[in-house]
Amino acid sequence: MNMTPEMLHETIYRESAVLFALDEVERRLHRIAAAREGLCARLAGNLIRAGGKRLRPLLVILCGGPGSDREAVIDVAVAAELIHTASLIHDDILDGADIRRGVPTINAVWGNHAAVLAGDFLFATAFGLLAGEQTRGAMALMTEAVRAMCEGEMEETESLFQASLTEEEYLAHIEKKTASLLAACCSAGALAGGASPETAAALAAFGRNLGLAYQIVDDLLDFSSDEGTLGKPANSDLGRGILTLPVIYLLQEGSHRAAVEEIIAGRACGPEDFARIKKAAEETAALTYTYQKALHFAGQARDCLASIPYLPSREMLLALADRVVSRKN
Repeated sequence: MNMTPEMLHETIYRESAVLFALDEVERRLHRIAAAREGLCARLAGNLIRAGGKRLRPLLVILCGGPGSDREAVIDVAVAAELIHTASLIHDDILDGADIRRGVPTINAVWGNHAAVLAGDFLFATAFGLLAGEQTRGAMALMTEAVRAMCEGEMEETESLFQASLTEEEYLAHIEKKTASLLAACCSAGALAGGASPETAAALAAFGRNLGLAYQIVDDLLDFSSDEGTLGKPANSDLGRGILTLPVIYLLQEGSHRAAVEEIIAGRACGPEDFARIKKAAEETAALTYTYQKALHFAGQARDCLASIPYLPSREMLLALADRVVSRKN
């Protein structure tokens, strides 16, 4: 479709408004990182300053209205990134991870005790931002998302090294661990921006499907990227016993099933074991199947937008769904 000058002007305005809002989110994050003294605040601030994709605040802004300058939308966007960052700190503790965003993790340098408190500091700061009158609906949504994330983490822990894990169980885990927060970002942003409950629900469904696609691609990248690209060690999932979709496919595929089951039964997947599993995935349709599943959920996300009559950020959200499944890190 050819753009008229008016349509082009409106598109540029919306994109500029989104960038302005993201810049404001970044400024506030850095102010939070520098605002308080003490080791707990300093460690949390170091991870904030390490950067990140800022996908969650972007979703809040796009669903809240890219032209909106309402304080509530920015507050929710900042809180969403703080919640995400706090969850990463706690994930690193549970996983014993040494690298995050290309830098040593808090737990690796300062120990688990300091890392737990740094994560809790960020959670408390996030929910403080959501305690206002205009963000009360967002508070409930984000609280529910954190509950789901905790449940998903526990369920995943219970399924470590379990060769009987099904695709349906895997999808249920990642819906809670990853997709629940993206869904909350979309619906909370929409409500903070004054959208109807129906629009907020449709955007939540968009975020949930986007989150599923995002996590599946993340799991696929474990097989196709290196540590320098990922910002964390490759094979970090399987090394800890987390079975992702390519491995689940191999466990259901006859020619490699026995070999993969034997590796998993050893409960210690080292570099050589992972190389064997990666080779098996490349020799079968495991990686193609996984990518097609990600494309399926990205398509489901796009379909969710069709039920919203007026959505200024529609094209940007559609482009985001495409970007999620084409990313390299």
